[in-house]
Amino acid sequence: MNTTLLKEMISANYVRVNKHPEHDLYIYNYTQNAQFERIWNEVTLACRGLILDEKGNVIARPFPKFFNLGEMENQVLPESAFEVYDKMDGSLGILYWIENVPFIASRGSFTSEQSDKANEMLHGKYKDSWSLLDKNKTYLFEIIYPENRIVLDYGASEELVLLAIIDTNSGEEFPLEDIGFPVVEKYHGIKDIEALKEMELANKEGFIIKYANNFRVKIKFDEYLRLHRIITQVSNLNIWEYLKTNQSMEEILERVPDEFFSWVKQTKADLEKEFKEIEEQCKLDFRVLESRKETALYFQTCNYKGVLFAMLNGKDYPAIIWKMIRPKFERPFNKEEE
Repeated sequence: MNTTLLKEMISANYVRVNKHPEHDLYIYNYTQNAQFERIWNEVTLACRGLILDEKGNVIARPFPKFFNLGEMENQVLPESAFEVYDKMDGSLGILYWIENVPFIASRGSFTSEQSDKANEMLHGKYKDSWSLLDKNKTYLFEIIYPENRIVLDYGASEELVLLAIIDTNSGEEFPLEDIGFPVVEKYHGIKDIEALKEMELANKEGFIIKYANNFRVKIKFDEYLRLHRIITQVSNLNIWEYLKTNQSMEEILERVPDEFFSWVKQTKADLEKEFKEIEEQCKLDFRVLESRKETALYFQTCNYKGVLFAMLNGKDYPAIIWKMIRPKFERPFNKEEE
């Protein structure tokens, strides 16, 4: 791990670190800001639930950040065979050890609701599987339980579904095996990426495509995205409100799936551009004449007289501009939906 770059990414709020409440363990996760601004490098890609000790030793190594098919500009796919797995709709669980006892963290926390539930299952229904776990490997799971439902309905299922087995030191992946946990569904006989893009399975989020070199991409179904878009309840009005009140966009970004980031980014940029154009025009138009009456008459000839009067009286003119550019309601969409 490039510790210098890691510190830079933490300082710039592109990586967030959380300490274990009782032990000298630290979990690192890229932030939504990194995703929104597309700050991808060796550190941000690796920090997807990476667990280190106080000396920087890797304690648990999840697979690195991977992207939607076609999401990244100039995305090059390996020219090799691939496997296709179910893209599950839960939370990532990362198994780590403390004094010969296994625990599970969620992607960014040792003590989230999801990790607490995962540990309840690990130390309950899956306790007999501990003897089959290799302490030199990182086991990754999808944490599934009813209260953690995002879009898909898994009924009353409470499961730790095995997604991957990774050598903690090297990052090498091992074949999935029966170690007492349910294993993520694999789809056999699919050899055509284009055919995958056209498929739509009921009550499924999408596919994970894994190549021989462990490079991964994901495909999400249109119906899942439609439902996710409704559930997130994020609109251009939310973005406008956050900009108007000068709030951090991070809360909104936490609620938006990857596929809608470009829409959020463009909506934010459009609103900021519209605000800036009006503000700059008003600054050009603003002038104080010999008397207040002459100034008022002059303002009446300008396009944004309300803003100019607010400037003259030392009032909050940005609030007036934001009110002027309040957009009509619009939800996130993909470019393909335009």
